[in-house]
Amino acid sequence: MAQSAIPPSIVKITRHYYLVWWFYAFGGGFVYGVYPLFLRARGLNLLQANGVLATYFLITFVTDLPTGAFADALDRRRAFLLACTLRACAFALYFFARGYWLFVLAEAIDALGTTFGNGAIDAWAVDALEAAGFVGMKDRIFSRASQLTTVGWLTSALTGAYIANHNLAWPWLLGAAGYALSLMVGALLMKGRAKARVQPRDLVHEIAGRARNALALGFNNRAILMLTLAYAAQTGAWAPYWMMWPDYFVDHLGVGVWIIGWLFCLFSVGRLIGAEVIVHMPPYASRRAPMLSWLALACGGLLLAAGLAAGHVILMLALLFGMNCCSGAMQPLALGWINEQLEADSRATLLSFQSTFATLGGAIGLLLCGWMALWHGLMAGWYLAATLGLFAAWFYSRLGAAPKPAIGASVQAG
Repeated sequence: MAQSAIPPSIVKITRHYYLVWWFYAFGGGFVYGVYPLFLRARGLNLLQANGVLATYFLITFVTDLPTGAFADALDRRRAFLLACTLRACAFALYFFARGYWLFVLAEAIDALGTTFGNGAIDAWAVDALEAAGFVGMKDRIFSRASQLTTVGWLTSALTGAYIANHNLAWPWLLGAAGYALSLMVGALLMKGRAKARVQPRDLVHEIAGRARNALALGFNNRAILMLTLAYAAQTGAWAPYWMMWPDYFVDHLGVGVWIIGWLFCLFSVGRLIGAEVIVHMPPYASRRAPMLSWLALACGGLLLAAGLAAGHVILMLALLFGMNCCSGAMQPLALGWINEQLEADSRATLLSFQSTFATLGGAIGLLLCGWMALWHGLMAGWYLAATLGLFAAWFYSRLGAAPKPAIGASVQAG
């Protein structure tokens, strides 16, 4: 739509969507970067730390589809508010936790909270925009949301890194407060029709039916399946990378934990640049598959090259910056494509189908790369992560120009 022709209701919904995502990202960003350093300070080795994060991915794998179905069957707003509540509790528990199993418990609670939030914000926004008369591709909206989310992470991550320089546990309290704040923002801004189309006694049956049918539809729709497998490969690479790069730079730069906050900001700027490029590109659907393939290939190649350049810190930083630029461009393209495959009635459930298998990929990547790093060194785990990421390019190349199917109406309970 031309800017002057955009109805005020669409502008309002879009702004609310951006604000909710910003506050939600801001709440969790305080521990970004310092998370692996915190676990190491509490006595965990890399394999144990990866095992804690793998718990997050495994719990997400088990619960993502049912909680997505909850959002579709009951209400996306309620699902988001429950997500914020659970994540605030998990971050508070992390602050007090000492010992491997308490970390596992906190991570499991956080994973459950994450699954209630997965897809709920995007599904709510897409429904509200379409109800307000929005027509066309939404890549640019998702690009702006991705940029604002990155700014939210950047702001809180930098704050958390400086606070962690004094006490590595304090960022968890700030994160708990941040999620409490995002709960209030979501309650205020996520307006719209509450679905509540089922009675509480029928909710379990409704969720089970939606989850079962979403699995069938996801596996039978080529575009959704290829996007899901590509996302799983990417997560299998990015999860162990996220656990390894702070350790590397803290050990090699030797200037304090605060440097991780600035490096996180540098990488975040890279993702902002990548997303900004997508905003200014003509939204031609036919270009998506080759663009995603080349961007995924570049991400995996740059991550591998960064590992090979481990003896040269500045060169490694430059390569990781380039990788984050490519990643920032990939996210809105893939998110816009998969949302266009879905109808309103099943959107949150089928977005959860994608994130379900992404989390399985993340858990496998963490355990494999953690084992490799423990026995063969940090860089061996790094090379394996980069190799996993390259598989995403192949899955994107198999997408083609898939048309949008009308699949949502068939996702019903039973």
